[in-house]
Amino acid sequence: MTQTVIRGISSMATRQVLADLVAGFAQQSGTQAAIESVGGVDAAKRVAAGEAFDVVILASDAIDKLLATGHLVPGSKV
Repeated sequence: MTQTVIRGISSMATRQVLADLVAGFAQQSGTQAAIESVGGVDAAKRVAAGEAFDVVILASDAIDKLLATGHLVPGSKV
């Protein structure tokens, strides 16, 4: 049986808080998450180029641009 891993990308600004959240999430749920932290512009470019992620954590304006161009699921911004 393969274990599901939630894959995400974020800007460097949220790196430490996400590391803490991912560790707590894995401990409580038993599901692993891997969040890659890179420069925000690079993250947005990778998503726009079609790289698949389960979670995208970026500034609100970057998320809006990705939504407007159809690179994120409509209605998924929180």
